[in-house]
Amino acid sequence: DLHQSRSNSEDFTLFTLDHVDAAFDLFVQMKYDQSIQLEGNGQGLTITPLPAGHMIGGAIWKISKEGEEEIVYAVDYNHKKERHLNSSNLTKIIRPTLLITDALNTKYSQGQRKTKDAQLLTTILETMRRDGNVLICVDTAGRVLELALLLEQLWRNEQSGLFAYSLALLNNFSYQVIEFARSQVEWMSEKIVRQFEENRANPFHLRYVKLCHDLSELDKIRAPKVVLASQPDLESGFARDLFIQWVENDKNSIILTTRTCPGTLARELIDKPNLTSIEVEVRRKVPLEGAELEEYMERQRILNEENAAKAQAEKKKARKLSKRSVDDEVRIVVDVAPDDFAEEEEEEDDDDDDDDENQVNNKSKSSVADTIIDTGLADDVKASPLLTPSANRLATLSPFAPKRKGFAMFPYKEEKYACDDYGEIINPNDYMIVETKPSVASDFSPMNFGDSDERHPSSELMDITNNTNLAPDMMAMMIQQAPGVIPNNPSQHPLIQQVQHQPSSIPYKTIRDKRELKINAKVIYVDFEARSDRESIEKLLNQIKPKNLIFIHGTQDCIEQLEKYCTVKQIVQGRIFSPRVGEIVDATTERNLYQIKLKDSLLSSITFSKTRDVDVAWVDGVISHGGPPPATPLGTTTFTTVGQANTEWYLNPVSREVKDQMPPHPCVFVNEPKLLNLKMILIQQHGLKAEFVGGVLTCEDTVAIKRNETGKIILEGALSDTYYKVRRILYDQYAIL
Repeated sequence: DLHQSRSNSEDFTLFTLDHVDAAFDLFVQMKYDQSIQLEGNGQGLTITPLPAGHMIGGAIWKISKEGEEEIVYAVDYNHKKERHLNSSNLTKIIRPTLLITDALNTKYSQGQRKTKDAQLLTTILETMRRDGNVLICVDTAGRVLELALLLEQLWRNEQSGLFAYSLALLNNFSYQVIEFARSQVEWMSEKIVRQFEENRANPFHLRYVKLCHDLSELDKIRAPKVVLASQPDLESGFARDLFIQWVENDKNSIILTTRTCPGTLARELIDKPNLTSIEVEVRRKVPLEGAELEEYMERQRILNEENAAKAQAEKKKARKLSKRSVDDEVRIVVDVAPDDFAEEEEEEDDDDDDDDENQVNNKSKSSVADTIIDTGLADDVKASPLLTPSANRLATLSPFAPKRKGFAMFPYKEEKYACDDYGEIINPNDYMIVETKPSVASDFSPMNFGDSDERHPSSELMDITNNTNLAPDMMAMMIQQAPGVIPNNPSQHPLIQQVQHQPSSIPYKTIRDKRELKINAKVIYVDFEARSDRESIEKLLNQIKPKNLIFIHGTQDCIEQLEKYCTVKQIVQGRIFSPRVGEIVDATTERNLYQIKLKDSLLSSITFSKTRDVDVAWVDGVISHGGPPPATPLGTTTFTTVGQANTEWYLNPVSREVKDQMPPHPCVFVNEPKLLNLKMILIQQHGLKAEFVGGVLTCEDTVAIKRNETGKIILEGALSDTYYKVRRILYDQYAIL
């Protein structure tokens, strides 16, 4: 839609639709919470998309590195539930190694949904009652769905009083957008999914929203009307065209729904709400005329001649190469023995699956025969048409060769068809229906068209539309002058509408004019971005508590404000980065975990302790690098580090002599319990009296359990049976190594 919007008003060459198709061909479709392991350069990485709550398909990406590091990329997420989308699942992520997030809304406070809906409804009602039009600037296929669903619900509500007015969605692909939205119910909110499963009710079967693809279709809709038009930045598209048409009328209203990039027309209107006039550039494409058209045609003629000359030179070069290869083939064929010649013919018959190769081989053989005749080798040899091609060629080339008795037969070549396990490959050309077109008159100039009354008007219209040499603009003008067309409103004729949507071959040029527009219409900004604001971002950072943090996508003031908040609250243990555009950040962390493979002999000598869903154990060993592992009765363990695919390390058991000299390792307590869970265990499983007093868990009023400044659990109390019982219960919650 962006490409088409730009191309409608100017020569847009930044990218083409082929580039768009090539980009979409590289996409891999995934579902939310689906994990995919990367290969190649991404070996060892696992990516998982989580719903962002911003638009359909919007995702928060979780990147895991072999179960050790976890990187979360979360920008443009929304923590609030909407009409057609669920909220984001960012709160499910706890303490990632690195969090990459944006600081765009640090200085912005998001209002309540009811307030925004009421503001939108009030503006629309006021404008409709004064016979004005409302332009709502939206994107093509993202946030426009939320607004379309909201307006459809308002129009269906009889108490709103809006069903008497018109509602339209205008962009180049409005029909495709709504059709795809109808098929994406599984990606939407739980309420919509439940309604679809129970009643087969699809909310995007829009009753009041009329889909338009150009301004001519919009003009047919009765005014006053509300129009959802793209693009949101007012830099191109139908939204810009309607803004230029409607902004000077004080009855109209312009509603901006997104804070676009600085420097755009929409952002200037948002930042300067008291503007009374604004200068805009009006771009339009007009057909070339007069000297410009002649100059263009002359350039095209020269270009066509150059291309034709290049093609002719390539053909001549190809003929020379072909003639040279034919001469070489003649010299080779003269020395071929009869048996070898027959074998060569059989091999050629076996290799004739490809039609292009058949044509080349046949041309080569005929060229050989013609060359032989031209050189006079066949003057004394009489070739029979009933002989096989190899026999004819052999008789022509070598009259002294021994004659072999054979049966006369007509030359026949069996065609082989490509087949697979399901049968012969279908050729679509075999099923094409050939349609005969009526004869087209040679002269279709507007001056003499329709002079003859002998033919029926419909046949003359058919001749015009079937003429492929006419440009769409010329064809439309000739249809208007043809008999049978309504003179009052010829643009309504279906043939004119058909040819106007065809690509025109007439060359165009882009004209840019500066125009001063008075802002008489009401211009307001209603936030429908669906992005979390400052308060929500701070709460999420407190819950997630990432080890390292990178801020992007925001002004320097917004980033510094979030950095200060994270530093004061001690949210991040590691480093905080705020790179500029194009700056590379080195956020590499040291690896403390390695993947190893344990043999059964080593496993049998280890004592495991169970904690939650895993088993842990302490292992003493000696690491050796490279070469074969030393012979040990307990076996070996090898592991490979990421990035060192060919480097092998070996973990060998410690010998008894060395083990006797080693000091015992300190006890390691794994799986530290929560005090709240410990309270429930003391009460429900052991029948002890336990309660919190000032943040300290007291048991039987004699034993206290609390945490110190570093978060470690401390047990205090008088030595008694209760103390030792509570200590034993506390130890049972750990896996002690």
